[in-house]
Amino acid sequence: MMSGKLNRRSFLGAAATGAAFLAVPKTGFAAENEFQFITPFSLSLAFGSVLYAEAAGYYADEGLTFSIQSAKGAAMAAQMVIAKQMDSGRTGGTNYIVSKVNNGAPLISIATIAQLSPFYIISARSNPVNSVADLKGRTVGMASLGGSMEGTLDLLLSGAGLATDSVEKVKVADSAASFALIEAGRAGAFIGNTSSMIKAKAASDDVHAIPMDDGMPGQVYVAHEEAISENPEKFVRFLRATHKSALEIATASDLEPILKAIGSKHDVRGLNDIETAKQDLRANSENWVSKSEANLLRNIPEVWEKAVSLLTEAKMIDTTPDPKSLYTNALLDKALRK
Repeated sequence: MMSGKLNRRSFLGAAATGAAFLAVPKTGFAAENEFQFITPFSLSLAFGSVLYAEAAGYYADEGLTFSIQSAKGAAMAAQMVIAKQMDSGRTGGTNYIVSKVNNGAPLISIATIAQLSPFYIISARSNPVNSVADLKGRTVGMASLGGSMEGTLDLLLSGAGLATDSVEKVKVADSAASFALIEAGRAGAFIGNTSSMIKAKAASDDVHAIPMDDGMPGQVYVAHEEAISENPEKFVRFLRATHKSALEIATASDLEPILKAIGSKHDVRGLNDIETAKQDLRANSENWVSKSEANLLRNIPEVWEKAVSLLTEAKMIDTTPDPKSLYTNALLDKALRK
């Protein structure tokens, strides 16, 4: 089991912290034409699909007044949707499934944005981590404890036959700057997202990184089931605009105009280094279409079936649900209907 993580107490704690952090003075779902979205961490190009959709006016074209906020971890992002403070949020596939199955979270995945895990194990070439087994006995940094990164790590450790406490987990910033902890000998590795990995490699030739492909839906957009029932068309419009944005990014031959548009609307770290930013956005968008352009934003049934099987085998979920109860493609199908 995920010891001490994603239980009802930790989720309620995230709710209280999140409410204080966001200070959103509302108790129900947003108005019909307002769409409030929350990211798990501060804005980066990992969230380029929604950032560009707003900057390019695609949400406005759908009649939506779009706003975006950042949480302090994936658990908080999910909890703010549960608490009806946000219409939708991005969280890890593992995180979401565990919270829904074990805690009865009233959420459903309306889209998978990162088809593969966006996380990397980052270490030094002089003392590299070439597999999860190499982490045993090391101190591993990650942006949040009890969130998507830790859930992904625990699943991989379990798959390698290692206890989840065989590594010491510490909280660090999800940024290239955390590589300094490895250089200083204070950590044996840290987990970063695609953007952090690209920036770390651009800053140092000593960076070694391996992907954390755990077989799960990488990152999903979740929404409250009641919110969808009350106003499904709002989510259809959100997905239509987001799909248009993501596809444009994934197929663009030149990302510079897109990056400039994002920068004109949002304060995103790393946009001052345009070449690294291009690599960053390209790497993220390649993940979005890694299961083909036809599956962009789609919850792929076979992936969700495998996810349930993996989590059951790892004893990370208390029961084995019908995978189809965890997601819906109906909204996306309607959004893309000609």
